[in-house]
Amino acid sequence: MRTLADRLARGDDSAFAELYDACADRLYRFAVARLGSADAAADVVQTAFMRAVKSRRQFRRVENPIAYMFQIARNEAIRTASVPGWKAEPVAAEGLAATDDEEAADDTEALRTALRRLDDDDREIVELKSYSGLTFAEIAELTQRPPGTVATRYRRALESLRGWLAKEFSQE
Repeated sequence: MRTLADRLARGDDSAFAELYDACADRLYRFAVARLGSADAAADVVQTAFMRAVKSRRQFRRVENPIAYMFQIARNEAIRTASVPGWKAEPVAAEGLAATDDEEAADDTEALRTALRRLDDDDREIVELKSYSGLTFAEIAELTQRPPGTVATRYRRALESLRGWLAKEFSQE
């Protein structure tokens, strides 16, 4: 990762293409989960990469370029959601489910509803782990929490989700 960071800091176009290929889809899924809007998520990813290119010299101090991109995207998603009048658009599993199967889309929507029941911090940890595939160490770096705390909160959040989903689906 250090070599990639050095190439990015020098403004190597192929390094930015490599970084994009490595994380753009994951950034998008995270942003969709965070914002509930496919259009806003696409804007977040585009803005994150534009910011990375503009401030490419920052990569000299970056150990993990992918985690750094998630930090930029996370900050941009927070900015987007804090605009007065911002309202997330319903995204019927767009960007989250990798299928057109109606039943799978319903399951994904149930999961999104369950995720909204978690507090913001726990929801973000679950989204970063599940939709973005980040490690606990990367999530810890991103959220400024100890890795053990991140892992514990993740497990606790999953237990909460399991309980809520089991109750929800047993009523059908």
